[in-house]
Amino acid sequence: MTRLALLLLAPSLLPAATSSDFFELRIRPVLAKNCYTCHNGAHMGGLDLNSRESILKGGNTGPAIIAGNPQASLLIQAVKKEHARIKMPPSGPGLKPEEIADLSTWIKDGAIWPTTAAPQQTTKHKQITPEQRAFWSFQPVKPPADSNATIDTILGKSEPVAPKRTLLRRVTFDLTGLPPTPEEADAFLADKSPNAYAKVVDRLLASPHYGERWGRVWLDVARYSDDKLNSEFEDPRPNAFRYRDWVIKAFNDDMPYDTFVKAQIAGDLMGNPALIPGLGMYAMSPEFQDDRVDVTTRGFLGLTVACAQCHDHKFDPIPTRDFYSIQGIFDNSDVTEHPLAEKAVVDEFNKRKADLNAREKERDDFLKAQGDSLADIFAHEAAAYLAAARDKADAKGLDEPTLERWKKYLARKKLEHPFLDHNPTPADFQKLLLDVNREKKEIDEKNLITLGGSANRNDLSNANLASLPRDRYFLWKDFFSGSGVLFYNAKDLTRYLNGPWKEHAASLEAQVAAAKKAMPAQFPFVYALKDKEHPIKMRVHIRGDFRNLGEDAPPEFLAILTDGPQKPFTKPPRLELAESIADSKNPLTSRVIVNRIWLAHFGEGIVKTPSNFGLMGERPSNPALLDFLAWRLIEDGWHIKTLQREIVMSAAYRAARANPQRLEAEELRDEILMDSGELDLSVGGPATKLDDKKNNRRTLYGFVSRRKLDPILELFDFPNPNQTSEQRISTDVPLQRLFLLNSPLVIDAATQLSKRVESASKNDNDRVATAYRILFTRPASPRERKIGLEYLKANPLPQYLQALMASNEFLHID
Repeated sequence: MTRLALLLLAPSLLPAATSSDFFELRIRPVLAKNCYTCHNGAHMGGLDLNSRESILKGGNTGPAIIAGNPQASLLIQAVKKEHARIKMPPSGPGLKPEEIADLSTWIKDGAIWPTTAAPQQTTKHKQITPEQRAFWSFQPVKPPADSNATIDTILGKSEPVAPKRTLLRRVTFDLTGLPPTPEEADAFLADKSPNAYAKVVDRLLASPHYGERWGRVWLDVARYSDDKLNSEFEDPRPNAFRYRDWVIKAFNDDMPYDTFVKAQIAGDLMGNPALIPGLGMYAMSPEFQDDRVDVTTRGFLGLTVACAQCHDHKFDPIPTRDFYSIQGIFDNSDVTEHPLAEKAVVDEFNKRKADLNAREKERDDFLKAQGDSLADIFAHEAAAYLAAARDKADAKGLDEPTLERWKKYLARKKLEHPFLDHNPTPADFQKLLLDVNREKKEIDEKNLITLGGSANRNDLSNANLASLPRDRYFLWKDFFSGSGVLFYNAKDLTRYLNGPWKEHAASLEAQVAAAKKAMPAQFPFVYALKDKEHPIKMRVHIRGDFRNLGEDAPPEFLAILTDGPQKPFTKPPRLELAESIADSKNPLTSRVIVNRIWLAHFGEGIVKTPSNFGLMGERPSNPALLDFLAWRLIEDGWHIKTLQREIVMSAAYRAARANPQRLEAEELRDEILMDSGELDLSVGGPATKLDDKKNNRRTLYGFVSRRKLDPILELFDFPNPNQTSEQRISTDVPLQRLFLLNSPLVIDAATQLSKRVESASKNDNDRVATAYRILFTRPASPRERKIGLEYLKANPLPQYLQALMASNEFLHID
């Protein structure tokens, strides 16, 4: 199978919509924001979208959805603007592509709707009962009753220790994400001292590759990517890697976890510039409305607070006001670019950039004015163009390119407006077109006044703006917008400019070119947050609708995690939120992170739902162990390396009997390259596409896209970077095996490995032994040696090595 076929057949990025969480986070907010005004209490068109039953029943036009078939569902046709008559929402830009994709996924997977109806939101603050406060995860972390307690005494099990080779491969992959080298295996086997294994652990914890492995674990939670969420084209963030590298360094430096938490929420407010890059966790958000609340509460606290966006949480003691209290904190922070250069360098760049912007604006304003003027001229001749294009009337004197545009436009099978459906006279259509263009200009001028001038034209919050009726808007769009029949961009416009106008346009373009040439290189920066100078007062959005406001939602911490009545934050809200989350008295933060660490080591958490410690999450399989680890983390100053050392030194970790774990995508690619001798182990730096044949760096440094994942990452279960990921899902599908047999990466690696094997061998017997030593850090068994020798009699060495690289032993850790 070709690489292209693998790419086409790889699993989709979109998550399956099979849970109530998906509905509450991705579906109900879209309906509340865009549909409930007309299709909730009002039932316009006979349609009520407030329950699964009513949405299946539909309105005057029939069922709104057909469960399992999004293409045939009226709702999808309407929001895609593909239905002949119904286009929803009727005004504005419409739904975002990712919102339409979520609706389609939800319908395809059966239109799951929570069985209990959404509670009616009131202005009265929900009271939390003593029974709710007594839930296990809201109780304080309990120190062990025995002061000499250890992981093994709590588990109460004694098992044989795994062989040294098995243990070395296990701990090396666990702590660095890389296989041990043959030399490391030889040294460990030769060391007969009682602390031989402890020395290996300490070496691995001190390795720069430790931070690469464990930084990636956190980046899954932080939904890190190297680009923006853009459904139309790739939109990279050139400095995104600086957050990734900051996370790696934080793990390598063993930054206390409480500091690590606070830095990512409020690093700009902690008085230490070295913590500011941590703000990339939020500054590079996918930009969903509830994303920052979701990643904060799931990631740090193991709570699904974003499910309270449209109503009080149906399972956990989280009122809607708590959601908006936290949402308001992040809404009052803007994304900014924090420079990592001297002030003089930044000032010089900004000066040159301001000059370039001014030159470009002068050029663009001039060309726009000429383009608008040309569109007006052609609009006043619309009757002649319509007659020539539709009725094949005399085209003498008409502009040929413009006439061709008219012909292509009239040849469209579907238009977004009805004004040409009944063949109006050319004169009537010209009058309509001129009226619509004039009306649009008047509306734009009024809206500009409403917004307080051009400086605020992008601030649409709380503004009551006018707009053209839907059909007239689409008529205007089809003729005068950036893709319109009468719109000419700078390149196409120049043929219509003559004399002084043409000379002036050329002069302006020359000034832009000179300003670009004078631009220095962009100084390095990190994406960060900065609080608004004038904070916006947040109120509850009843049913998630920003037009239906309820009680005030001042910046406060979650009621369930607050002793006594809630009190509005007195410090900068982001800082106080960060301190509240990182407080050692908070019962969730330490439990959640130690559970994530345990999961990454053992393949299963003590709590099997790592990002949900609420009522619908799993209960801890060993509450005493969970609390012991959480208590130990806090007692040892929140140092994760100290905790991990205790875990990997335990008899439980070193046991001979362990569940095999499939290598993650990064570990597999890194192992292939490392064994071939081609892996570049340099740390940090900009991301590079993994499909670049020259890219031999660790997979961690491959370009991660929110729009479309690299095929290798997607095929081997890399998480969707558009949402926080609680754990990797491991699949075993034929395409993965076909990849190992057909991928140029594996074939090339086997060829390079064969050169390495040949250089260390004199005969086939040596080649088999060397191959096993490199790939599995162990000698081949007599049977394996016999099979290898027989195979090499009839097949080339690279093919034999590739077969070994496709084996279960190569793909798994015991």
